[in-house]
Amino acid sequence: MVFEITELMEQKIKEWDSCTARDVSGAQFAYTFIPTGLGLIITVKCDVCERTLDLTED
Repeated sequence: MVFEITELMEQKIKEWDSCTARDVSGAQFAYTFIPTGLGLIITVKCDVCERTLDLTED
């Protein structure tokens, strides 16, 4: 399986993001992809502020 973030999803993440990464690498997000019988659940969690963004398409 291939899990991809579309350009629209990337734009939503940029609009939602308000934190500054704490480490040198700049990594601050954990991406979760959960395939189900009804579709794909996609969430993004900020490791800095612990907020979660749901990118699951309707």
